[in-house]
Amino acid sequence: MKAPKIFAGSSNLKLAQDVSRIAKLPLAQIEIGKFSDGEIDVWIKDEVNNANVFILQSNSEPVNDNIIELALTVDALKRSGAHWITAIIPYFGYSRKEKQSRTGEPISAKVVADLIISSGVNKVVCLDLHADAIVGFFNVPVIYLTALEVLAGKLNEQKLKSPVVVAPDVGGVKRARNFANYLNAPLAVIEKHRQVAERDKIEVLSMSGEVIGDTAVIIDDVISTGGTIIESANALKKRGVNKIIVCATHGVFAGDALKNIENSPIDKVIITDSIAQKVKSPKVEVVSIAGLIADCLSGEM
Repeated sequence: MKAPKIFAGSSNLKLAQDVSRIAKLPLAQIEIGKFSDGEIDVWIKDEVNNANVFILQSNSEPVNDNIIELALTVDALKRSGAHWITAIIPYFGYSRKEKQSRTGEPISAKVVADLIISSGVNKVVCLDLHADAIVGFFNVPVIYLTALEVLAGKLNEQKLKSPVVVAPDVGGVKRARNFANYLNAPLAVIEKHRQVAERDKIEVLSMSGEVIGDTAVIIDDVISTGGTIIESANALKKRGVNKIIVCATHGVFAGDALKNIENSPIDKVIITDSIAQKVKSPKVEVVSIAGLIADCLSGEM
């Protein structure tokens, strides 16, 4: 059996390099290009026959290209004789559609999972999925990581005064409760109603838990347009909260999200590097999950 190697997809080269360095895994050579019509072309340049290989690729923007690139890379590795292929997917695109909200909709997360598995993946490593049920969409072993401890560690360094962890919706209570345990802080929950016809638009209905005068820490899995966290922050500010910090694993920041966050009552946003950040903001701080992934891979080699 040959020594294991890690390949980097084009979506998050820096994270793959950091994981390679920490895990002491050589970063293998791969060439990824496009034909003139936009079709993706992949060439595995390293010898992988009878080797265990890892491919790190976030399904972030451009999400469709990155998903296809991952599937083509896995197929190329399989055809090159790789013994075992593990796909590391720090951000799993389409994860917000893990069920039907109305008749006529696809279960997009299941479709993407099926596509990746059909390309030849033997194992999947993923991080803070929008819904735990997505793990069941894969018919191969899944290592499910969470960045909550990494995010909490960053907050604990700041020695916050009287922090209260806030779940921005009822569906996020489990995540918020776990995060509150890391911070040894109380929990508050915002109940909201999402407008199905208007994506990412919410209306705050009520809040449970006392937050007046405290530092509120909103915890979520993903920030897309920022609508959910901004509405939550506005509600918290009306209730007398002094400081608002948002923690999330995945910083998508679609459209005018960063601009809207900068103009909101939010004081700071802490995210991980599960998605490569191209635009910077004075309110946004990035912590790395490279060590988390590298520790996971050490048990797989």
